[in-house]
Amino acid sequence: MIILLILQVLNNNVLLVEDEQGQERIVWGRGIGFHAKKGLGYQVQPEDKIFSEVPADDEQWVDSFKELSSKIPHEYFELTEKIIQLARAQVDTEFDQHMLIPLTDHIFFAVERFKMNLDLNNPMLFDLQRFFTQEYAVGQQAQQMIHDFSGVPISDDEAGFIAIHLVEHEITQSTSRISNFSNFLEITTEVNDIIQTSFGKSFSGDDVSMNRLMTHIHFLIIRANSHSEKTSSPEDTELLHRLMFHHAKATWCMKRIVKYLSAKIDYRFSDGDKLYLLIHLIHITE
Repeated sequence: MIILLILQVLNNNVLLVEDEQGQERIVWGRGIGFHAKKGLGYQVQPEDKIFSEVPADDEQWVDSFKELSSKIPHEYFELTEKIIQLARAQVDTEFDQHMLIPLTDHIFFAVERFKMNLDLNNPMLFDLQRFFTQEYAVGQQAQQMIHDFSGVPISDDEAGFIAIHLVEHEITQSTSRISNFSNFLEITTEVNDIIQTSFGKSFSGDDVSMNRLMTHIHFLIIRANSHSEKTSSPEDTELLHRLMFHHAKATWCMKRIVKYLSAKIDYRFSDGDKLYLLIHLIHITE
């Protein structure tokens, strides 16, 4: 028997509770809000759905969940939780429950739009497929999960919109100076242009080495912090200089990227940063 402390009655079917470990959670069950009161205990029923830890200290989040839960079936929230768990496993970012509300809202209305024959084109789809391969891959898997759940044939455009939600969340969790997805895409596109002009060629979106390079660039952008000094080992510096001597074109490209990103996101590149960037650049041409 699981007894939870009721913190707030959100509506007739949803309670905000505290579990035995002191973690705040959402419990969703038919009619469980009737006769429930703050401070009382609630005995969990087998058919109840308990959501993972939620940011209950964020009043705006709680209010938004309260409003959305009165309009959207709980199955959509469950589906979104599975997609968030998928993103945690495949993208190097801790996606927390702040994603639950906007992503559930988007998925629900994507299904409703299809039912009304209102498809939205994603003008950034091509760039998402090229530059945000990890996030777009999650979007594609979510695309299939939504189809299996709703019977609605979700488009690649929607997979792209889900990828944007993931990137936006990465940005909000970062220490970088960039503020939104458009900013992120602008910087990524400029870095890609520097790479293509440096080597005088275009790279396929299916190029594994190029995808790894862009993931590395995203790692730098997301985690950039102008107030932290990066340190390098003497071995890093020695290897960097050796590779620079043997790979002039890749070195020129690396220096252009470092100059651009240093100014754009106020990131201090250590020799270790330059070394790993240079290694990625060497790989895409071999």
